[in-house]
Amino acid sequence: MEPKSTTVAAAPADDLTEIKKPTSLLIAQFFLFPLIIIAICVGIFLLFGYLTYEQKTPKEYLADVQAGSELCCRWQSAYELSNIITSQKERLRETDFVNDLVKVFQKSRDEDPRVRRYLAVTMGHLGDPRAVPALVEGLNDAQVENQIYSLWALGTIGDKAAVPDILKKLDSPDRALRKTAVYVLGAIKDPRAIHSLQVALNDPTDDVRWNAAMALAQMNDASGADLLTKLIDRRYLETVEGMTPEQRSELIINAVKCLGILKFQGAHDKIVELSQKDPDLAVRDASIEALRKF
Repeated sequence: MEPKSTTVAAAPADDLTEIKKPTSLLIAQFFLFPLIIIAICVGIFLLFGYLTYEQKTPKEYLADVQAGSELCCRWQSAYELSNIITSQKERLRETDFVNDLVKVFQKSRDEDPRVRRYLAVTMGHLGDPRAVPALVEGLNDAQVENQIYSLWALGTIGDKAAVPDILKKLDSPDRALRKTAVYVLGAIKDPRAIHSLQVALNDPTDDVRWNAAMALAQMNDASGADLLTKLIDRRYLETVEGMTPEQRSELIINAVKCLGILKFQGAHDKIVELSQKDPDLAVRDASIEALRKF
């Protein structure tokens, strides 16, 4: 006898239901979970890096400037020193650090110019008058950029003893040097510079004339007031080539502040108009503040 075959009927197609994983579960499985794991690993790496990181002291950076490799380490150490010095300047002024820094700066004259520039910045941030004689010597460096860094540092320190040497730079054939010198004289505010700044109002370079007018205003001298009034006119500034909108606004703000210091009535109405209609809110705010001084 042949065995009886048993046939099992298949379920109707409509009764079969495909089980699908939710889309959110797939996203979590293939994207979110791996990202979490990566984030944890990165966090652990950064934590260990933070725990093992030790920032050098200013004296250690200065020692690296003296003894480091000429190719890279010296100027990088000088750069790092210029970045950290501000937060520790009060304490360092009470030590021999300033004298040591000056000695290193003086020895760097014929070396990598980047070292000298960053050391000048460091002395500027320290603001100690003991650095002034060395920085004045830096005004005679062969490289104009080095002279500019020394000028900036002298302006930041603000010691009037440097004014006679700074005034000499107004006769420089380099316009960037003249511009910086004029700016620095305005920061120091020594009345001995007034006549030279008045002469600089006729400089052939726009930036020099503008900075001279602002420097004079900071010493309550209105010799450049008409020029400052011209600088708050956007139509005029649009004729000046090479200026970005941000630079125009910054120039207007500075001119407005100076006119406020002078309480120059000839610019009052224009400042009122700026305070109400200028498209730059920062210019409006500066104008409102200036009007309070009239």
